[in-house]
Amino acid sequence: MKNKITLLVVLQLFLMLGACSSDSGSDSVPTPEPVVVKTPKITSFSKNSGEIGETITLSGENLSDKISEIKITFDEVNATIISATTKEITFILPNSEKVLPKFALTIADKKVINEVKNDYKGAIGILPKPSTSDWFTMENTSLINDLGIHRIQQLSESKLYYSIDTNTSEGTSIYRTLDGGITWILWAHNTLRGGFYVTANDEGWADRSFAFSKISKEGYLGFDEFAKFEDNQKVSVFKATYVDDEMKNGTCVTYKGKVYTTNDGINFRKAYEVNITESDVFSLSLSTQIDNDHMWVIGSKRMKGRNDNLLDDRPFILFKNNTTDGWKEYPFIDEVNRCLAKEIYFVDKTNGFLLIDKYNDNTKIETKLFKTANGGDSWEQIYNQQFFTKFTFKDANTGWAIAENKIYKTVDGAATWTLDYTHDQPIKAISYKNNVVWAISTDKIIKRYLK
Repeated sequence: MKNKITLLVVLQLFLMLGACSSDSGSDSVPTPEPVVVKTPKITSFSKNSGEIGETITLSGENLSDKISEIKITFDEVNATIISATTKEITFILPNSEKVLPKFALTIADKKVINEVKNDYKGAIGILPKPSTSDWFTMENTSLINDLGIHRIQQLSESKLYYSIDTNTSEGTSIYRTLDGGITWILWAHNTLRGGFYVTANDEGWADRSFAFSKISKEGYLGFDEFAKFEDNQKVSVFKATYVDDEMKNGTCVTYKGKVYTTNDGINFRKAYEVNITESDVFSLSLSTQIDNDHMWVIGSKRMKGRNDNLLDDRPFILFKNNTTDGWKEYPFIDEVNRCLAKEIYFVDKTNGFLLIDKYNDNTKIETKLFKTANGGDSWEQIYNQQFFTKFTFKDANTGWAIAENKIYKTVDGAATWTLDYTHDQPIKAISYKNNVVWAISTDKIIKRYLK
């Protein structure tokens, strides 16, 4: 009997332990699922550049719809947030000293990943708001040195090209902007103060002294390999060039007065040559052109005057101003004491302006401004009160000229000039196109909108 009681106790204890073991299994904590952290990022901008005060929208993923959490800065300057969702944030471009300031977006004090791939390396360009009542300035990110700008060609409100001497084996370099001056790139190399011409398609020609270069949107197409000159001549040092938008019909003029034309963009024939001897001192330097039948190239030629019979270096123009007469020469035989033609510009096929500097012992003593109303067949001196260095014109009456750090304006065809703007640095160049005037100093671009 005693053994039966002991067996019953052991059996009950075993059942109790089994029940406890079963209960403990039901109380175990389940393994938690991993938490997925969604990383916010920027994928695009509605515009890659804009003016101060302009509205821009950025798009992305996992952004915030709480404006209080969002901060957008340009070089630490806060932008005003207008609206926000988890996919888009709209804001206003702030006032910025730099045209390409450092851009940053933070949400809840954490920097957002920027995956935008644009020409500004994921940033946004900021241009000043245009003024039609006064001149305004913006940062100049291009390469300007004390040697100054030799040639300038403006294609539109936002496209401009200029050449600058480099004091290196490259001679002169041509830079361009396609975005109103936010960024500049090297478009082509040039011989020292050589000629270049750019078409509306960002193509063109550039002289390289030892070669004549054809430039496409992809860059150089080779040196003089594309050009075949009459009688297999080795022709170089062009001071004037023009080519149409199809890159076929063109004209180029050497510094020694040889004119070559082409109608297929490859084969060049000689169309004219200035008659000079080995002992003659003659050279062309600068040009202005409208098309193949309207080109003017300035330089100097040593010759005797009309009445003084003095052999001297005098201003000289080689030009073509219509479709029938061919090329002509205009010597300024009455200008003495080392007078040099410095700048020329035609606003249309008949109205043009010419700047001549007069020197004495290598010191400039006078600057004369001449005007023509018949395409260059005759010229008259119209002004000589300021030492102008560069000029540009809107039409036959309205124009602007540089004198050191000042810009003067005329509204009566260069007869009188009034001070229009004073800068804190010397101004290197000035240009007009499409109702916008550009002027360039070392660290500023100066602009004026006319409408």
